[in-house]
Amino acid sequence: MSKLLCWIKAIRPQTLFVSISSVMLATAAAMQVTEIEWLPACLCLVFAILAQITSNLANDYADFINGSDKNRIGPPRMTSSGLISPRAIYYATVLCAILAFFTGLPLIWWGGWWLLIPGIIIIISAIAYSSGPFPFSYHYLGDIAVIVFFGIIPVSFTFYILTETFNYRILLEGLLLGLIINELLIVNNYRDMEQDAMNNKKTTVLLFGRKPAKFIFVMIPYIVTLLTFWLLSDRVEIKNSIVGFIPFVIYVTFVNLRFVKAEKEELNKLLGMASLESIVYTFSTILALTL
Repeated sequence: MSKLLCWIKAIRPQTLFVSISSVMLATAAAMQVTEIEWLPACLCLVFAILAQITSNLANDYADFINGSDKNRIGPPRMTSSGLISPRAIYYATVLCAILAFFTGLPLIWWGGWWLLIPGIIIIISAIAYSSGPFPFSYHYLGDIAVIVFFGIIPVSFTFYILTETFNYRILLEGLLLGLIINELLIVNNYRDMEQDAMNNKKTTVLLFGRKPAKFIFVMIPYIVTLLTFWLLSDRVEIKNSIVGFIPFVIYVTFVNLRFVKAEKEELNKLLGMASLESIVYTFSTILALTL
């Protein structure tokens, strides 16, 4: 395997749909309110992607250090496989964090100096998800971290930068998208339940068991769809919401049918499919708004 391909695998491009979808959804919501500037929207997108890559690299490094990659069922990690050295992954994580910081720094022009605080918190949290003295993903907080830092925060702050306003609606839209994004983590933790138990990695799948996790994974997209109908009801006719969400419902039903039958290595194929749910949800929301 070439070094370039190893680094691409370390970045985990199949998961980056989640950071793209959050900025897309916020931008679409902002366009319903005002005429937006595209430069800050693009900077938000690049910042979100770099923050997620930072998190992915930090996770690769941390799982190697913690020994969590032993007897791994999922796609091979580059550090534990010996394809990239721990030192290289460590410095790449630091570099991506620095790039994310300097990409987000110009956004203070549109949002104010106070954005430095949440920006730094986002970057630190990207690393703290799997690293540091209290990694979120090892203490039953992985799902909350995903919903907050991939859903609520990027959606609401991108919206604020583009419109200079916050409102309860954009927070709820971020929450609903975060629930969809968390489908990816459920698949990951469902697949690794036994390995996580051996490595003392505490996840909600391990806490509640496979059957409740499977039920939650299957039902969340449909519940989110109904809640989105309600959230859009004062702006979109119900028939337009139904038509707009036909692609999403068809897609998640297809993913659900695959998920309930998948076991062990078969679940690896579901990772990219679960990640793509967020993009399909975003497109369906935009379609409902524009019909």
